[in-house]
Amino acid sequence: MKHEQAWKLLPDLLEDLADADLLAHVRACPDCQRQLFLLGRVDRMLRDRASTQRPSRRPRRSSPHGLLLTTAVAIGTVAAVAALVVGSRSGAHTMMLRTASGRAVGQAVMAYSDARNVSLALTARGLPVKSGQVYVLWAGDSTRLPMQVGRFMVDRTGGCRVRFNLPATHKWKRFWVTAPGNPSAVVAST
Repeated sequence: MKHEQAWKLLPDLLEDLADADLLAHVRACPDCQRQLFLLGRVDRMLRDRASTQRPSRRPRRSSPHGLLLTTAVAIGTVAAVAALVVGSRSGAHTMMLRTASGRAVGQAVMAYSDARNVSLALTARGLPVKSGQVYVLWAGDSTRLPMQVGRFMVDRTGGCRVRFNLPATHKWKRFWVTAPGNPSAVVAST
């Protein structure tokens, strides 16, 4: 995949709509990784802002029948959302990310993505921070060599929220974070 084509398709990664060629290009291209990181930050800021700026409405007076109908709809909606959340979390596996001293600095949640991929959501807080700090996430299973999953940046507090797709053909057992130039210096691991 050419860089220009991959650059245009980067927003697809925010919605988990990427194909293998795009993922392979982004895995090897620091420019696309940084752009994806920035797109993710903008996406989160826009979503956060949209959720805090909901228009306020004046309450309407309703009849007892309308109140019962509204209550029934609300209960049905809550039940449907609960079923979706519980159903989508089934099969999810959560692992804590810890430093060598045992301090928890985040978690990795693996869940089914599609027939060929599993989704890994990494949420970290309190990772060591240096100006423009970039980290590398690695994955390992019991039968193959370690795989570099991708790079990510942390904010000034050492926090991040990133999502990666991994091949479903592996049985991923552990994840670890290193500095980019030194894969043996583990910063945190599951």
